[in-house]
Amino acid sequence: MAPIHNIYLFLALYFYRLFAWICGVFMRKRCGADGILFLENFPIENAGYQYRAYKWKEMFEKNGQRCEVLTIFANKNDFDEQFRNMPMLLVRAMRRRFRQCLYARQFAVVIVRRELLQFNDYGNLFMEKFLLQIHTNVILDFDDDISASKKEPRKINNLFSRLLWENGNKFNDSLRLYKRFVVGSDYLKERVLSENRNIGKDDVLVMSTCVDYNKFPAKVYNKKTEEIVFGWIGGNHNLHYLDMLVEPLNKLAHDFRFKLVVVAGRDYANTNAQFRIENKRWSLDSEKDLIKSFDIGLMPIYDNAVGRGKCGFKLLQYMGLGVVGVATNVTVNGEIITDGENGFLVKADNSDWYEVLKKVLSLQKNFSAIGECARKTVEERYSFSACVEKYAEFVGK
Repeated sequence: MAPIHNIYLFLALYFYRLFAWICGVFMRKRCGADGILFLENFPIENAGYQYRAYKWKEMFEKNGQRCEVLTIFANKNDFDEQFRNMPMLLVRAMRRRFRQCLYARQFAVVIVRRELLQFNDYGNLFMEKFLLQIHTNVILDFDDDISASKKEPRKINNLFSRLLWENGNKFNDSLRLYKRFVVGSDYLKERVLSENRNIGKDDVLVMSTCVDYNKFPAKVYNKKTEEIVFGWIGGNHNLHYLDMLVEPLNKLAHDFRFKLVVVAGRDYANTNAQFRIENKRWSLDSEKDLIKSFDIGLMPIYDNAVGRGKCGFKLLQYMGLGVVGVATNVTVNGEIITDGENGFLVKADNSDWYEVLKKVLSLQKNFSAIGECARKTVEERYSFSACVEKYAEFVGK
């Protein structure tokens, strides 16, 4: 980091922290008469933006409600470019987010996605405290255990970090600020309730990350496929989960012909792999066709704090398009899948991937029926149309 950029960050943080305190003192706490505002962090071409904010906006608008989604950097290329200069990214994010907090007072409900200042643990949650001070109805929405991902709590030893009020337990501390939550699983609901003793169970809505794939044709399986396509889709930070599949897939390669298609933002490679790996770039426009190119969708995770905080979105993507899914049986995955009926589960310790995948391949003639059952599960329990009434009722309380 260039020293001058660190100085800009230092000055900007002190300015906005002071400005937020002054505004908080003189602005009366209120909210608009109607409308829902999502404060997102990711660009438009991002699964989180689309499936936990924008598509809910479309559903609410169909019901006649005013709804808007605001993010910090809407364009993906602009978003990616900002990471070359992290201090300036944080400065720009504070400036834009501060204006959005003021604008939020025109809406009856504000839904904060994950964190108000993502990637920025400085300021000791001053922006969250400011928004909650000037608005009467703010909800926090998240579908990952962000504190586990950040390895919180962390010790803050760096002098510069201390001068910038860096919070090594930021996300856990934020859970104690908000009064209402939308979370992706029962596990995350219990996390909230364990951190925030001032709220009740009715203040936390469990809402999986829904999909709307019922609008699109389902996967069509051929009677006999010469080369099976295993598939995985996800963020770059999750590519490491594929490493656990290399050994079982190597064993499988002795008896079956297949390839692994990986859909992400960068290539996945493993020098120990004895099977073909085909890398595809993710995009919002192409993701459905890429998923439908899979015969079997894979979701390996570890049974740890990070894994238990995940909410099965990859699995719902596969199943929603009629693709046979195989997932580690950790928390919500075991709720989504009825083993052998609408998908397949691997033990939580990931010890039987080879045995499960071998069994799945022996049932190839049943793929169409399993995929159809998977799609029906998603339509009935995890689609926007199935969940909109419950969501709208909670938001409107």
